[in-house]
Formats: sequence, C-alpha cells, structure tokens
Amino acid sequence: MTTGIVLAGGQSRRFGSPKAFADYEGWLFWERAHEALLEGGCSEVIVSARPEHVERFGGADVITDLSEIAGTGPLAGIFSAMKLRPADGFAVIPCDMPGIGPMEVRKLITLADPDADVTAVRTKDHPIPLFSVWSGVLSGRIGEALARGERGVMPFLDSLETEWIDARELNPDLSVFRNVNTPNEQ
Repeated sequence: MTTGIVLAGGQSRRFGSPKAFADYEGWLFWERAHEALLEGGCSEVIVSARPEHVERFGGADVITDLSEIAGTGPLAGIFSAMKLRPADGFAVIPCDMPGIGPMEVRKLITLADPDADVTAVRTKDHPIPLFSVWSGVLSGRIGEALARGERGVMPFLDSLETEWIDARELNPDLSVFRNVNTPNEQ
C-alpha cells in the first residue's frame, strides 16, 4: 500500500504566513493535499509540519522532522515520515500546489514505475520533484545524503533511478500543477 505525505513544514517566507493554512476554494491548502492523497488511493496520509503548527491540523496524523535533521527542507520531511511511518511506497505532495486533486494522485500512483526509486512529474519546461512517488526503501539513502549536508531534492533525485512522467499524462490542464508562492497567486 502507498502512504501519502503532505509536505506542510516550509517557512513560507514569500507567502508571509504559513501556506498550509491559506484558503483555496473553501479548503485550507493542507486539507486539499490531504484529501487528494486520501481520495487518490493512499491507505493513510501523514502531514509533515513545523512543531509550532502541529495543533492546527485538526485530527490529521501529523509528524515533525526528526531532531537531528529538523528544518533542513523537504528531504527531511520525507525522511522523517519514512522513519516514523514505514511503508512500501510514499506518494508525496507539497501543500502549496492546491490545484492537484485525487485524479492526478491516482494517475501518478498508477503510472509509477515499480522498478524506479522515485517517479516524479515534470512539464516540458519544469520538473515538479515534490509531486512524486518514492520507494519505501529509500530512507537509508536519504538519511546518508542529509548527514552529508545535502538538502537539494533535484540533486538527490539525480543520484537515484528516477522516472519522470509528463504532467499532461495526469492532467492536460497544466495550471493544476502551479506552485503558489505568494497570496496574489491564489
């Protein structure tokens, strides 16, 4: 079974307030991502959050980064989820892509290459590395990278067997894959 991870632990510097709690069509960003994963075929969903926000996720299964890697970016959130809630595979979605819904998640999980370490999405011009499916056996390699001070998702994916799926296979309307970085972009 696939476990979902909502990445909601970013600092939201450009946004001005925690993105996870911004409104999008009557839903909070994190709720949209959580629902997309749950309805898209994940057996359970974990929210990776900042410690000061844990109480704001109303009943969701919320984790924070393990202390030795706390606050070091999305790889830390993925690693912590893998260590705290082991599973065969993980579907990852950042909370700041509220246009992604269950249909896109379901298609990504279905199209994920079982022989790849990670299956991620890209448009013609841009990779979308954090909308992806990760093998559950990667925690050791992520931990080693973090221990070496490596924080970048793209360099890490370049070191793996990564399969890239064209976003149009999930939804021809590429606007659903838009990353929201400022309140004006909603």
